[in-house]
Amino acid sequence: MKVAINRSDAIGDTLLTLPMAKKLKKHFPDCYITFIISPKTVPILEANPIVDNYWVYDRNISSLKNLIDLKDRFIKENIDTYLHVGGSHIPSLAALMAGVNYRGGLLNKWQTFFLLNNGVRQRRSLVEMHESEYNINLLQPLGVNYHYSEKESCAPEVLLRDEEKEKALRDFKEEVEKQNVSFKREMIFVHPGMTGHTLNWSSKNYARIIYKLEKSFPDRFLFVLSFTHSDKDYIDGVSEQLGQQNFSVLKNRVFYFDGGVKGLRNYMAVMSNAALFVGPSTGTTHLANILGVKVVTIYSPIKVQASLRWGPFFRDSKKARVVVPDVVCGEKFQCAGSSCLYYECMGKIEVDEVFESIQQLLIDKKL
Repeated sequence: MKVAINRSDAIGDTLLTLPMAKKLKKHFPDCYITFIISPKTVPILEANPIVDNYWVYDRNISSLKNLIDLKDRFIKENIDTYLHVGGSHIPSLAALMAGVNYRGGLLNKWQTFFLLNNGVRQRRSLVEMHESEYNINLLQPLGVNYHYSEKESCAPEVLLRDEEKEKALRDFKEEVEKQNVSFKREMIFVHPGMTGHTLNWSSKNYARIIYKLEKSFPDRFLFVLSFTHSDKDYIDGVSEQLGQQNFSVLKNRVFYFDGGVKGLRNYMAVMSNAALFVGPSTGTTHLANILGVKVVTIYSPIKVQASLRWGPFFRDSKKARVVVPDVVCGEKFQCAGSSCLYYECMGKIEVDEVFESIQQLLIDKKL
């Protein structure tokens, strides 16, 4: 059995599709699994123990060339099972043209009803389970049944070698000290940025939580403010707040870490050494959680953005804490704006509330 899984979109989505591959391997031990992914997610699948191979779907290449290349690959690799989970529909069309007999996955957009012959309709907007479990349930037409008690056994994995982590940390230490920032072995990563329409905490509050941590635990942590180019608006807001006079205690305590400079693989290797990660509902938060870093994450109350569906995979209270505004949100898909009684509800999450969650995760250490 040779399977191709289309997940040619975001980092977090790809991570939450790995459990689907793991469940397939458990049910069909001899199956060979290829992921179709976007270029930015390649570092996640390098030497990944769950996935046998991956093909890169680059949207910067013309759709026609991608279509022809993928069709040829389906034929050359003798793919007999194709699963569309998310991303471009070009791979689905290529699978049809290549004569792949089983074409399953998620029936959502109109194209899928023409391109898939074993698709599954799901009402994910009801938010009845985690996104990874929705993905696993797409395997039902293959005779693969799932029970929620299996979740931990289907956990996603990202493989980093010890020497890779050690080298990344040594190089990172040099970079930090070149900027005259005091390097501390205990690091707290704060990643305020995100893409998409999910609600987020304000940049000012991300700056304030760093300030409160430094005041509470003076000279203990290196605060790593991580970002990529797409996070510019968030990082500028945090930087502006930290530049104010009353934040002077943080001088030489915060390092701005652009994860795009040396790539995702290096970013993961450095972050895996962190004591804690603080961030919103984004792929980087999922990465930290899967790499075993303790996570405090901030989520929207809107139903389709809820942590029940999109929260960290590992939800043990010693590993992850999710903070959500204490409001009764009646919105299912998007914020109602100023017409909502709780408009700007994310501002109702107090810095002290996030700080308390951080303390709870660090309770096993000497505070």
